[in-house]
Amino acid sequence: MRTESPVREASEKACPENPTASKLWEPVVRPAPLLNVMMEQIEYLAGHAVEACPAGCADCARLEQVKRWLLAPFR
Repeated sequence: MRTESPVREASEKACPENPTASKLWEPVVRPAPLLNVMMEQIEYLAGHAVEACPAGCADCARLEQVKRWLLAPFR
């Protein structure tokens, strides 16, 4: 890590004083669609199932729980 380079300080007034212009500085963070999050979690758990795990693995328990929920309509 280089410590000899100067660090530029942020100005005290990073946001403008104009109330209409301040909206430009508001962060726009939207949550991910629920289906995308669910599919990502299932992919993770399915990928985890092929790994060797110690007994009582929390992710293996989650995978079994998800399987029960998803297959419940077919019982």
